[in-house]
Amino acid sequence: MLNGEFDFFFPVETSQKPMFELLGTPAEHKRYEVYPGAHTIPRSEATAQMLGWLDTYLGKVE
Repeated sequence: MLNGEFDFFFPVETSQKPMFELLGTPAEHKRYEVYPGAHTIPRSEATAQMLGWLDTYLGKVE
């Protein structure tokens, strides 16, 4: 889960952390990342995280 530290739509303590805890994914497959900023995170970071997730769970593209 990728979130902004100062997100005004989904605050860390009242929205992000409870949502993360409620995810039905096993703990060893969950990760919560907080980035400086508000609701959006740097596109390069989002892309890198998503590609890493896809490689891990769907396999690398050849």
